Amino acid sequence: MARLAGVTFIAIALLSCSASAQNQPTSSDPRAVAFASQAIAAVTHWAAINDIRLTANITWIAGPKPEAGTGVFLAKGSSESRIDIALSSGGNRSEIRNGFHGPAGKWINPDGKSGKYAFHNCLTDPAWFFPAFSLLAKVADSRFVFSYVGEETWNRLSAQHLRVYQVQNGFKEAQRLSTMDFYLDPTSLRLLGLSYKTHPDNNMLVEIPVEVRFADYRLVNRVEVPFHIQRLQNGSLMMDVAVTGASFNTGLSEDTFETR
Repeated sequence: MARLAGVTFIAIALLSCSASAQNQPTSSDPRAVAFASQAIAAVTHWAAINDIRLTANITWIAGPKPEAGTGVFLAKGSSESRIDIALSSGGNRSEIRNGFHGPAGKWINPDGKSGKYAFHNCLTDPAWFFPAFSLLAKVADSRFVFSYVGEETWNRLSAQHLRVYQVQNGFKEAQRLSTMDFYLDPTSLRLLGLSYKTHPDNNMLVEIPVEVRFADYRLVNRVEVPFHIQRLQNGSLMMDVAVTGASFNTGLSEDTFETR
């Protein structure tokens, strides 16, 4: 009976996920597209940006106790990113994402062991730490569908809420697995934060909420950069980032984002 109940639960979950995907719009809402375009313009001021390098002081809260450290955040466009973290305990870790092998991703732990992210965890925003390279910049890409959810209160702030997901032929679950929510300041249209779901590598049905918050925007070479970034998982703060420097168009090599 227990086994039958488990099978029934999974079947219901699959049907629910499928129904949810079918209920999502299949074409972009012009109002959402307009907000997304304005949000990118609000932070880039129409400057041409090919890549970014952020340096930061970090508080890492994912372990048994908070640790201080430093980090380098790299991104090339909206499909490639790399994060290298060095903690005071001597532990180094890296997260790499790219779109030219997949999409695909790779992690490297402090013990030197590495592995690949599951495909279903590589459909959300690789450059989650830099608003100008977020999926909001994908309005011209027909694979991405934009919808306007409405004006609401998010994290005790007034926000315009947009939703974006990706369409992949032959893979209906792509809609659910790639869905991201973006929250814009109603006045400046700067990105206040974003949220999405991640999943265990061996179970794409289990959803773990992730949230990223942006604050303290500063103008660097005409580009608005958030100098305070927080990443939460399951409602708990995992990483607190205080940006110390930002540089653009440094000519990052594709090898930087290699995941093979």
